[in-house]
Amino acid sequence: MKKFWLLAAVFCLASSAAFANPFDKFNEKMNAASAGTAKHYLNNLASDMGAVMTGGNYGVSVGLGLLNFSASAKLNTVNVDNEIMRADGTSTLLVPMINAALGLPYDFELLAKYGYFYGTNIYGAGLRYKVYDSDVLFIPSVTVQGVYTLANVKDGSNKLNANNLALGATGTFPIPYVTPYVCVGWDRTKVEDKSSIHSGMTGSAEGMGYGFGVSVSILSIYGNVGVHYTDGVPGYTFGLNVGF
Repeated sequence: MKKFWLLAAVFCLASSAAFANPFDKFNEKMNAASAGTAKHYLNNLASDMGAVMTGGNYGVSVGLGLLNFSASAKLNTVNVDNEIMRADGTSTLLVPMINAALGLPYDFELLAKYGYFYGTNIYGAGLRYKVYDSDVLFIPSVTVQGVYTLANVKDGSNKLNANNLALGATGTFPIPYVTPYVCVGWDRTKVEDKSSIHSGMTGSAEGMGYGFGVSVSILSIYGNVGVHYTDGVPGYTFGLNVGF
C-alpha cells in the first residue's frame, strides 16, 4: 500500500507542475464579456468540467478478502476547448484522482473519490449496484452507478464552483488476467462564477458518453487503461488498482 500512496502523490505533483493554471484568465475573460457572452463561456466551461469531473468514474473495481475494498490511483488526460482555458493556452489537462470502493450487502458498493489539480479540489461519492454477475468469458458482468461530484476552483482571485451528477453502466468481461470493459453514461454539470463582475451567474451542460478499457492483473495489483468519449472528444485514464 505504501507504493500505491507514493504513486498517488507523484500523480498529483506531476499534474500540478506540468502546466500553467488553466483558470488564470477566468476573471479577465468574464469581466470583458457581456452577460450573454459570459453565459456562453460558462456553458462551454461546464461541458469541459463535466469531462474532468467524470474522469475515472468507470473501470474495473476489484475487492479482495473480507473487507471487499479497492482503491485506485488514476491519471486522467482530458482534452478541453473552452474559451476560459484557451485564453491561457490550455488544451489538455492532467487530472490525478484517488478512487475507492467498499463492498456493501446486497451487491452494492459505496464509492468515493478525491482529485487535486492546479489548486482545484474535486470530491465525489456515489453508489454502484451489481445487476448481473457473469462467469462466462463473452457474457459481461453488468453494474450501474450514480456519482455526485463537487469541484472548488481557487486560483488567486479567480474562483468558481462546479457540481456534476453522472449516471452510468459498465459491462466487464470475466477474462482471466486481462479484463476488458465497456461503459455508457449520462451526466449533467453546473458551474457558478464566484469572483468576476458576473459573480453568481451559472452555466450548465449535459450529454451522453461512452468508453472502453482494459485491466491487467498481477496477483492483487491491477493496472488499467481506458478511453471515454464525451461529446465525441476523448479523455484517457491510466491507473493502478489494489484490493483487499
